[in-house]
Amino acid sequence: MTFTELDYLFIFLPLIVVLYYVFRGTIWANIIILVASYYFYGSAAAWYLIPLVVTSLIDFFVGIRLSKTERQGVRRAWLILSLIANLGLLGFFKYTPWLIGEANLGLAAAGAAFTIPALSVVLPPGISFYTFQTMSYTIEVYRREMAAARNLIDYMAFVTFWPHLVAGPIMRARNLLRQLETLRPVITADEARHALILIAWGLFKKLVLADNFGHIVESIEGSVRANINPPGMGILFAYAFAGQIYCDFSAYTDIARGSAKLIGVDLVRNFHTPYFAASPGEFWRRWHISLSTWLRDYLYIPLGGNRYGRWMEYRNLMITMGLGGLWHGAGALFILWGLYHGALLVMYRLVPINEYLERRLGVIGKWTSIFLTFHLVCFGWILFRAHTDTIMPLLQSIAHKDAILLFTSGNSTVTGLYRRGVLVLGAVVVLTDYLGYRKDVEFPELLRGLNPYSAAVFAVVCYFGIMIFAKREAAQFIYFQF
Repeated sequence: MTFTELDYLFIFLPLIVVLYYVFRGTIWANIIILVASYYFYGSAAAWYLIPLVVTSLIDFFVGIRLSKTERQGVRRAWLILSLIANLGLLGFFKYTPWLIGEANLGLAAAGAAFTIPALSVVLPPGISFYTFQTMSYTIEVYRREMAAARNLIDYMAFVTFWPHLVAGPIMRARNLLRQLETLRPVITADEARHALILIAWGLFKKLVLADNFGHIVESIEGSVRANINPPGMGILFAYAFAGQIYCDFSAYTDIARGSAKLIGVDLVRNFHTPYFAASPGEFWRRWHISLSTWLRDYLYIPLGGNRYGRWMEYRNLMITMGLGGLWHGAGALFILWGLYHGALLVMYRLVPINEYLERRLGVIGKWTSIFLTFHLVCFGWILFRAHTDTIMPLLQSIAHKDAILLFTSGNSTVTGLYRRGVLVLGAVVVLTDYLGYRKDVEFPELLRGLNPYSAAVFAVVCYFGIMIFAKREAAQFIYFQF
C-alpha cells in the first residue's frame, strides 16, 4: 500500500485513526498500530514481513540482554550480534546480486573458466530504513542512553510504525518508542488541520511536481539512448532530477508526518529547504536530516570525528559519505556519489568558499554561495540517477562549449520542451521553499495558523491541481527502492 492510493487516503487512514481513538489508553491501541503496519507493509507480498519480524525480535531480545548484564565484554558481544544480524540481512537482500555480478566480471577479466551462479533476490521495500532504526535502538541501549523496552507490542509498533516504515524518516527509539509507550493527548482541531495540510501538500508535491519532473527525467534519458543529445541536455537532466528527488522524498515525509500526527505522534522533520544551503555541509544539515544525523552519530563520531587531527577528520568524512552512498544502492555510481559529497565536505573545510564570499560580498556573496552549492549538488545527482550507458553522454553534453546557452537559446525543439517544463515546475518549488527559507521553516509550517476556511481553500487548490496536472498513473516513491 502506498500513500497515493485512494484506499489508503479514504479507507485505511480514517479507519486506523478512528480505531486508535476508540481504544486509546488501552493495550489495544498499539496492537491496532502494529496490525495496521503489518497490513500496510505486507499487503504487496506477505514474505516482506519475515526479515522485518526477524530483525525486530532479535533487537528486542538483545536490548533485554544488554539491560541485564554489567560485564562490558558480554554487552559488546550482544551489540555485535545485533549489528551482524541487521547488516547481514541488509547485505544479503541489497548487495548479494551486485557483489556476485562484480565478482563474475573480475573472474572473466582474470580468464577464469567458471562463474558464480547468479542469485535472484527481491529487495524488501524500506529494509535500509528499518535496519538502521533497530540498530540505533540497540546502540543507544548499549551506550545506556535509554532503557531497554520491556513491552514487545510497544517495541514492535515502534519498529513497524507504518507512516515512516518504508521511506523514513529514520526515528530514534528514545523519540518514537517513548511516544508509543505513553498516553498521548487527543490532538486539537488546529493540530488535525495542520496534519491534513501536510498530507494535502505532500500529495500535491508527489503527484504534480515530482511525477512530472520524473517524466522529464525519463524522457531525457530516452532521448540520450536514442542519440538525441544536444548541448546542455545534461543540465536539464540534473535540474529535473534535483526537483524530482526532492519533491518525491519530501512529499513522502510530509504525508508520513501528517498521518502520524492524526494519532498524536510527532515524526522528526527530514528536510529544511535544502537547496538554499550555502555549503555542502549545510546542505547535509538540511537534506535527509534523519539519515545524515544517523551517519554522524553512529559512524562519523565513532570513527573519531574531528578529534584526531585534520587528516583523520577528512578520512572519516570520506568513509562516512562513501558508506552513505552505498546505503542508497548497490552500485559503483552510488559509491562514487557518496565519495563526491565527501570530497565536497573536505574541500569546503580546506577552503571555506562560502565564508570568504559572504565576508567579501555580504548578501551577494551569500546568494552566490547558495547558487554554487546548488549546482555542485545537481552535478552529484547525475551520478546518483544516471545509468552506465547514459552518464558519459550526459556529462559530455554539459562539457560542450554551447551548454551554457541552454536557457537563452532554442537550440532544439526537444530541449525547449523540457526546459519549459523544468522552469514551470521549478518555479513552484523555488517560490514555496523561499517562503519557508525566509521564516526558517518548511512551507507547510507557514500554513499552520490558517483558519478552517483558508485551510479548506488550500486543500481545494491542491485537489484541483492534482486533478488537472497530475499524471494519470502515480509513479512509485523513489526511496522505496532503498
